[in-house]
Amino acid sequence: MLSWALKTAAQISLDPEGADIDAIVKDYQENIRQKRLEASTSALIKNFMPMLDLYFGTKEAILGNYKKVLNLKSKIYLSQYSAEQLSKLDPEASEVQERALLGKSLKNFVTQRDVDGTMKDVADGQLSMAGQPSCFVFKRVAAPTTPSTVSSKPVTIRYVDEQGQSLKPDKTLTGSLGADYQAEALEISGYNLVKTTGEETGKFTSSEQTITYTYCKAADPVVKKSVIYATRKIGLYDSPTFTKQSRLQWYAQKSRMNRPMFKVVGTATSKNGVKRYQVVDLNGQGITGYITAKTAYSTRLHYTTRPSRVTVINPDGLNAYTKKSLTGKSIHYRQGQVLKVKRVVTHKLTTRLVLRNGRYISGNKKLVIAGKYKMPKRVQAKTAVNRYDTVRLTKRNRHYTKKSQAVFKVQGWAYTNANNFRKGDTLRYKVAGGYITGNSRFVKVIE
Repeated sequence: MLSWALKTAAQISLDPEGADIDAIVKDYQENIRQKRLEASTSALIKNFMPMLDLYFGTKEAILGNYKKVLNLKSKIYLSQYSAEQLSKLDPEASEVQERALLGKSLKNFVTQRDVDGTMKDVADGQLSMAGQPSCFVFKRVAAPTTPSTVSSKPVTIRYVDEQGQSLKPDKTLTGSLGADYQAEALEISGYNLVKTTGEETGKFTSSEQTITYTYCKAADPVVKKSVIYATRKIGLYDSPTFTKQSRLQWYAQKSRMNRPMFKVVGTATSKNGVKRYQVVDLNGQGITGYITAKTAYSTRLHYTTRPSRVTVINPDGLNAYTKKSLTGKSIHYRQGQVLKVKRVVTHKLTTRLVLRNGRYISGNKKLVIAGKYKMPKRVQAKTAVNRYDTVRLTKRNRHYTKKSQAVFKVQGWAYTNANNFRKGDTLRYKVAGGYITGNSRFVKVIE
């Protein structure tokens, strides 16, 4: 934890304006705090976490305290290292090395036999009750290689949808070591580019590189009185001209099943002529304001065109009915079931999907997703993990040690903070007896 804190503070100090503070907060909340939960039996960890919460719990806390964190180096024997050196700390390697040290005999740290046979005191590690790590590991800079002995590796370009399904065949770029390459996105009918992963421009190296272009289906046209949901972090403002002073609140980017919803009641333009939606918050507050009309930030909540099949994603499953008003309950479908769709019908501001068996289900995209959506069937613990009664990982009911390499059958999935739209959400797996983390740092998919 302290390695991560020092590395992060050092990186911010080197480029305060360019640092992605939102990403740091997310990494802290989803990964570092998660490690705290996995080690919650340790009183030392519990006592240490409030300080990290104070320094990294929010964007404001980070910007106000990263210099204080960096000053901790004098207390843990790192005074001789610059911020640039500390920015290369490797928290995961430090953890591995620390575990190795803790597995050794205590006498190895305090005495050692000299060449003449006498015993002397040594200082091969730091034993302390203050919570500091025993050692720190820095990332090594790779030794330079020459073209005569190393050949270049190709650059692979992938075009996928939000579920990772390929939309176009992969492309492979090749060239000599050190030569420049340039990748570019494709125009794919019916889809919009939403994310690019990897470097679009660069040089061919001795390692394989991948650029992934991720697309989403083109948004349905938004009309007055339609219901939409936000697909990215979005702000609600009391004026069509967006300013910090006019912002009513932020809505965090959420997983599909937890996205915030709005009813469009009109349109407007900013002072610069930018289109806005006038909306009513449907997330419990009922306030009216303005949001961006950019298609990358929101889309229709209900399907308006027929998907050939859908997968139930709602954690509580989905009911099918005999009438399009969703009355006359007929069948209950569990999360993960794939249903074939015959047609789409409208009902007031919503749509219904008519299944092949003639039954009606909601066309709400928070409940179903087009296509066959695959989730893991089994996962295996990579570290010690805990099982909890709730999706928020409270009320621990069992601990699994790292040695057990526990395997879990996944019964379903859910995300935290379902009704807190100011916070992001984190994946959890439902297993027999409760919930476990879905973080890939702690569990791996085996089926």
